[in-house]
Amino acid sequence: MSELENILGINFKKGTKILEATNSSKKVKKGSIFFGLPGVKEHGSKYSEDALNMGASLVVHNDSNAHINNDDIFYIKDLEDRIVNFLNALYDIDISNNNFFGFTGTNGKSSAAYLCHQLLIKFGYESLYVGTLGIQFNQNKFNNTFSTKTTPDIFELFNILNNNKFEDAGNICIEISSHALDQKRVSNIGWFNSTSILNITSDHLDYHKDIASYRDAKFEIYKMHSSIKLIDEDSSKYKDDYDFVQNDEYKLTTISNKNNFSDIFFRITEMSPHKTFFYISVNKPPNVYQNIKKKKYNFSCNLFPEFNIHNLIFSICSIGFDKFEENIINDLSFLNLPKGRCEVIRDIPSNVIIDYAHNPEAIDNFLSSIRDYYKNLVVVFGCGGDRDKSKRTKMLEAAIKSSSKVIFTSDNSRSEDFENIFTDAAQNNNIEDVVKIKDREEAIIHASKILPNNGCLVILGKGHEETQEEKNKTNFFSDHEVINEIYK
Repeated sequence: MSELENILGINFKKGTKILEATNSSKKVKKGSIFFGLPGVKEHGSKYSEDALNMGASLVVHNDSNAHINNDDIFYIKDLEDRIVNFLNALYDIDISNNNFFGFTGTNGKSSAAYLCHQLLIKFGYESLYVGTLGIQFNQNKFNNTFSTKTTPDIFELFNILNNNKFEDAGNICIEISSHALDQKRVSNIGWFNSTSILNITSDHLDYHKDIASYRDAKFEIYKMHSSIKLIDEDSSKYKDDYDFVQNDEYKLTTISNKNNFSDIFFRITEMSPHKTFFYISVNKPPNVYQNIKKKKYNFSCNLFPEFNIHNLIFSICSIGFDKFEENIINDLSFLNLPKGRCEVIRDIPSNVIIDYAHNPEAIDNFLSSIRDYYKNLVVVFGCGGDRDKSKRTKMLEAAIKSSSKVIFTSDNSRSEDFENIFTDAAQNNNIEDVVKIKDREEAIIHASKILPNNGCLVILGKGHEETQEEKNKTNFFSDHEVINEIYK
């Protein structure tokens, strides 16, 4: 038997060739092996014969209720326990040789993972960013062809690693969404160098149904073995609810900018849209970093506003302090935020910021963080269709609170009517200073025309995205392109 046959415990037909593995029937190609596994709504075994018709060499599944009479379809009871060993052998990759840095949170995980990625590259290590923006191997261009999800499943992750070869042990900075944690997409990885919860507010309740279930999903990140477990102080109050956190030999390390006695304390000493200074005091580090206990490190960077420094703190603490010095200001001016994350558009005559904020807490946090730096804020944003309707009125409330004018527009209306979305958002809000413009391009142009001197145009919700979904059609649309056209 071949190594692959041994791992699965089955005999392949003579001449069977396996070139890649997938658990999605939509990704089956000639020479694939299709893994029929439990899905959110149905079992993948349902697509076994479809996979064969699309060119799969064979199918394996773990559905005890599926009785499929086909010599190329195999039932394996403990299939999920065999997946990683099979993928390691198929792609000649030992995933355990890599260093994983995992970030979850309602807001900030893209920035934290991307900042971590940049730090590792600066210090001379190979690194791979995986998340909402797609993937970036070292300093190559972003690639979003491997997965449409924030967090790829284990099959997609191996495909990514197979196409982006590390010379030695690699570093993987990965965003982990609440959906991915609930669906255990990355539970097979085994070991993380660090796992972080940046914050927990309300989001994705259309999927999780209530905030308690959403929080439960976030805390699943600590079920993955890691020697560094970081959490912000506001979220740490829930840790006693989870036995697997309390009983783990690697305890949570709490990060705060409010409590001087937290495990790790940071303070911003100076901030502007162009330069920020801060320090980190390490009171009680994770066990693996005991040599830095009671040490203080000073930093400067070009990031703004405060929540991005919060994200950066998690990135720094995830990789450790070996590359930083105590008695100097460590210069981090090489760091950049991901496209569409608090992105101040440079070299134009007006103040324009594009950000991905798309839930009430993110909008409130973002606008309240920048409003003191500009005379007036003119905010363009919308609410997604076919998603959690309960947050729409809160999103508009947050936008009204911190702005002089709000332009409410489309943001992936999907199958919903724009007027109905606006009606939901307007409930219980004073919309005297709200202008409704369905066409997003027209909304941005209108906002640029009414922008006062020393004001700032803030465009929220889509960030880096370059598509707009309306009436179940996906069309190209970029906030950046509209701004370029206005100010070219």
